[in-house]
Amino acid sequence: MVNVTCKPLLLLIAATTFLAGCEDPAVSVSTLGRKLAAPVLTSSSPFDQDMDTQNYVEITGTCDPRVGPVVISFDDINYHSAPTSPDTSNTTLGSVTNDNDCSDGKFDIYVTAADLLSIWGITVNSDSSSVDNIYIKGSTFFGDTRTLTIPDPKKGSGENVGSAAKLALRKIFPKDFGGAGQCEMFTVFVTDANGNETSTGTAATFSVNPPAGTSISTYKSIADCSSSYSPQTSFTIAANKSQLQIYVKMPTTPIDTVLGFTVTSLSGGLTASTAATPVTLRDPASSHRFISMTDAPGTLYKNVCYPITLQRLDYNKTSGSMTDSISLALAPSDAKLLFYTADDCNSSSKTSSVFFASYVSQSKIYVRYEPGNTTSTTNFTKVEVNYTVSDANYDNPSFPVRVDLSSKTTIANVDFWGPTTVSRSYCSPYTVVTANGNWTPVPADKDYTFNFSSGSTVAGLEFYSDSNCTNALSSLVVTQGAVMSKVYVKSSAGQNSTSVITMTTTGMNTVSRDVSVSVVATGFGFETATSYTLVKGSCNYVMLTLNDYAGIIPALNPINLAFSNSSGAAAGDVTLYTDPSCSSTAVAENVYAPIAPYNSNQYKFYIKLSSSYSGSSLSLIFNGTGLLTLPIMYGNFSVTGP
Repeated sequence: MVNVTCKPLLLLIAATTFLAGCEDPAVSVSTLGRKLAAPVLTSSSPFDQDMDTQNYVEITGTCDPRVGPVVISFDDINYHSAPTSPDTSNTTLGSVTNDNDCSDGKFDIYVTAADLLSIWGITVNSDSSSVDNIYIKGSTFFGDTRTLTIPDPKKGSGENVGSAAKLALRKIFPKDFGGAGQCEMFTVFVTDANGNETSTGTAATFSVNPPAGTSISTYKSIADCSSSYSPQTSFTIAANKSQLQIYVKMPTTPIDTVLGFTVTSLSGGLTASTAATPVTLRDPASSHRFISMTDAPGTLYKNVCYPITLQRLDYNKTSGSMTDSISLALAPSDAKLLFYTADDCNSSSKTSSVFFASYVSQSKIYVRYEPGNTTSTTNFTKVEVNYTVSDANYDNPSFPVRVDLSSKTTIANVDFWGPTTVSRSYCSPYTVVTANGNWTPVPADKDYTFNFSSGSTVAGLEFYSDSNCTNALSSLVVTQGAVMSKVYVKSSAGQNSTSVITMTTTGMNTVSRDVSVSVVATGFGFETATSYTLVKGSCNYVMLTLNDYAGIIPALNPINLAFSNSSGAAAGDVTLYTDPSCSSTAVAENVYAPIAPYNSNQYKFYIKLSSSYSGSSLSLIFNGTGLLTLPIMYGNFSVTGP
């Protein structure tokens, strides 16, 4: 590092004169007085590599070619260059050479266990030599570059996040497993060059690629995926957002095989992670099960007791047929994460196991992170909740837990979260919290009254205090000491729509959440003048009613309807009309016609059947589009007439 005092100032002036005469315009006097950019990591994080087993990690990256050697530190104080010829004792590396020099704009360094001990004084697997961060910078004769800080994801403070650089694809629920032919949620995250989650300043468009030898369809919502409606080839993460959930209709084969999914960046200036996201494909009809953790905050605050729900599911995402009893042995990666059976986390209720009796699919327990008297040098830590199940048919994907270790206990924010897409007439839970300055849920310091409103009447969003959505409310009181409270939302919409749920309370921030309402017709009914009968040569009306599990869906907007016949009728024997005299333009097979609502619950159109049709019955198949998702509709009609 160049430290300018009175005497070295003369040297600095001389250096300036020297630089001004250099032929390389890239190195100029303008570089003096400011730091060059930090090196950028291109390999996986060293913390994600298996030093314990292979006794080395490989660190590669790019750097400014004006930089000389790259130096590494594990405490941001003592920096050393890795040796040109690393000590590869007890590794499988053989003879390798370290490239510490940035003259070609890149570096490739093997840090071995032997070199860690002899050069940096760090012993692998030593509890007394804990490393929270790795620091890398370049040296030049006019000063060091900025420092690349690589945090341990299990210990990192989250304060070294850089600008948006990459897109990363993750399978979260369940982690790294999925059901064949099922709709599975994937999350695409924006990260910095070191893999830390961040947000993008501009919109970023991406696509998700299927594993080799398979095909997939991707969708915006679970409702679209479930009905195979409107598959998407690309998606966009909005500006200033950090992630997006999408849904993938999984391949049906090969079962019990690990498949690799990848993401491609299409626009926005971000690169895509080259590593495939592994997902083991399970047969939903098999005996394979998994455990999910729901109703838990994204981040826990130290010494606060939180409720969580553990649920056992099959790969259809249902809890049916759980006739067996099982037990879970919980084994978090950090022993300071403790579990309890009582809602106050009293010591007598401490547990490390959960029992599910026959036909019981859910169990509520409580969790608290207890750091004790230890002093933390980081603001956050991450813990993996590992577990084993007494039944070998259960997969055991771990649950990640983030813990806030800061001293921020004052209520600085309020927040709520829940599904971004709700289905019509389904009662959806949202969690309401008071939070500290890190947006971590902490106990309310007093009673708060929260008011809720919806920005769209079309969406028909209504708010309730109970999980059956029977007790309506416009405001929710969160009492002092409460950590997580619930409000429930139901939509009475008759069409797909979007809205904004807004939550306000006196003296605190206003929170708004975008919500999409999905209306999917799962059933239908036809009505004719005479029950399911068409008269040849006549203009026959057909009334269509759509419904879902909650009942009849209101007919609010026109739909587009097309038909085909499966009865062998000749071309032109069957035509569709939109007027009662069948005098408008005839609509032939496989051509969409706009059908207006006839009343609040039904659509009406007309079918004319040629007198030359010789059959005694007619089978028609209807397909439709509109501001709701329609099923394939089958109409089997009797035929009468001359």
